[in-house]
Amino acid sequence: MPDITFQIPTEVEKILSSHPEIKWDIVVTESLWNYAKKLRLMGKIASKSKLSARDVNTLDKSIKTAIMSRYKES
Repeated sequence: MPDITFQIPTEVEKILSSHPEIKWDIVVTESLWNYAKKLRLMGKIASKSKLSARDVNTLDKSIKTAIMSRYKES
């Protein structure tokens, strides 16, 4: 399995290091795997879509406008 390296905030590192009983590499691997599976599924769904990028942007704007107006009324 390949290794990856990334940076985390010092505050997060302090919290993680205070819990040595947790295998953080497993937590990170499972989190990445779950996210990767979602990306793979989104890719499969998007590959079958007949919407253009312009259609998606129009739909996105309509949804966000509707949500914004709903919460402004509340």
